[in-house]
Amino acid sequence: MDAETCIALCRSTAKAYSTGVRLYERDICLYYYAVSHIRPDPLSPYLHQILDSGEEAGIITTPLYQFYGFLTLPGGQRMILGPTRILQEDSKNTELLLAMLGISPEGREDYLRLLRSAPIINGDRFAWLLASLMTALHGKAFPVEKVWFQIRPESSMGAIRYGYAQQQLDTANDEDTRQTVAQSYAWEQLLISYVENGRLDLLRELFTAPPNIKAGRIAHDGLRQIKNMGICTATGVSRAAIRGGLDPHLAFSLSDLYIQKLELMRDVSNVERLIQEMILDFAEQVEKLHRPAGGGSRFFRMCAQYVTENLFSSIKAQQMADALGYTRAYLCTRFKQEAGVSLSRYIQQEKITEARRLLQFTDQGLGEIAALLDFSSQSHFQTVFRNVTGETPMAYRRRTRLSGI
Repeated sequence: MDAETCIALCRSTAKAYSTGVRLYERDICLYYYAVSHIRPDPLSPYLHQILDSGEEAGIITTPLYQFYGFLTLPGGQRMILGPTRILQEDSKNTELLLAMLGISPEGREDYLRLLRSAPIINGDRFAWLLASLMTALHGKAFPVEKVWFQIRPESSMGAIRYGYAQQQLDTANDEDTRQTVAQSYAWEQLLISYVENGRLDLLRELFTAPPNIKAGRIAHDGLRQIKNMGICTATGVSRAAIRGGLDPHLAFSLSDLYIQKLELMRDVSNVERLIQEMILDFAEQVEKLHRPAGGGSRFFRMCAQYVTENLFSSIKAQQMADALGYTRAYLCTRFKQEAGVSLSRYIQQEKITEARRLLQFTDQGLGEIAALLDFSSQSHFQTVFRNVTGETPMAYRRRTRLSGI
C-alpha cells in the first residue's frame, strides 16, 4: 500500500469515527489527523507502549478509561486510533496526564473539553473495528480474539453507562443524540424480548458488541446512577421472565437477591458486570422452561445451533443430517426422543420466535417476514404462526405494540 493510500485510509477512518488517527513508520509519524484538532497529541505518554508492541493489532486502556487501538498495515506501518472519550473521571490521573503533555494551567479546561468530546467506543466494539480493518487490509480473516488487550476491560457496557452517568452531552438536542436515544430504547426492548423468550445464545452474542446507549440521569453520582439502572433493569427483566413462564415468586425473589448484591458493591464496573450476569441468569431460567427434556445434551445443542444459524433459509432434514454427520432417519428419531417434539415442529417454533421479534420491533410486512424466514407463502406463514402462538401475526403485532410488552 503506497503512502498516499495509507494517508487516505487514515483520514477517512478519522472522519468515520470522529477520533484521531496516526500513521507511524517505526517511530516516525508520517501522518496525524484529529477531527477535534487535539494538540498536543494525547497519545504521547502511551506512544512507545504501542510502537514497541509485537502484536499485530491491539488496544490499550488508559487510567482515565480511554482506549487507543492500533493495527499493522501490510507494509509494516502502524496505524493508531484514539483516544475514545474519558469515561472515568479521576482528578489525580487527569492532572498527571495534563502534566505529561505539558498543558499550561490556563489551557487545561479547553484541552479537557476536547478530550471529553472524543467518541464513545467501548472496548469490544473497538476490537471488532480493528479485526474488520485487519481482515480487509490483509485479505484474510483476522479473528477478533487475536486483538490484544493491554488491560481487558471488565465490562463491555459499563464504560458507556458510566460515562453517561458522569457527564451530559453538550449537544443534548442534536440529531446524533436523538438517534442514540432511539437506539437505546430499541436495544432495551430487544434485550427484554430475548429474556422473555429465553434466548440466552442471542443475549450473549448481543453483549459482545452492544451499541452506544443513553440512559436518563437518575442520580448525580456515578455509582448511584449505575445502581439505580441496575434496579430498573431487575424490574424489567424479572417481569419479562414472568411473561416467559417463570414462576412470579421465583422471579421476584431472584430480583430482590440481585438488588441486594448490587447495593453492597462499591465499584462501577463490578455493578455493571453483575447487571449483565443478572440479565443472562433470567434468560437462562426461561430457557430451561422452554428447553425440552434432554435439551442439554451435546446432540441437541448441535441441532439447535444448526437451526439458529440457518433460521433465514430453508432447513431440510436431509441437509441438516449431512451437515451433522447422521442419517436422516437417525437424526429425526433421536431428536424426537430427546426434545419431545419433532424436528420439523422445533424448526417452526424457532422461526415463529424470530417472526414475533420482527413483528414487534420492525415495520416489515407479513409477506416480507414470510419471505425472510423462507416460508412457502404468506398464508403458510400465517397458518404456522397461529398454530404455534394461538393468534394471528397482526393480532400479535397490535397487542405487543399497544401494550408495550
